[in-house]
Amino acid sequence: MNLKRETIVLLSCFGLLAFATVLHAEIKSGLQIGDYADAFDVKDCSSAQTRGKTLCYR
Repeated sequence: MNLKRETIVLLSCFGLLAFATVLHAEIKSGLQIGDYADAFDVKDCSSAQTRGKTLCYR
């Protein structure tokens, strides 16, 4: 094998190893059990009485 081919094979192996490591990592998304959700504001567009007003959900 020439040096260029060996380099490509070696880099491919390292890339595959890095990709496999990332796939194996545990992915956590969103709130976890026991976490507290902070308050957030929304615009009401459903009812005539409060349409267009900002509401705070807790």
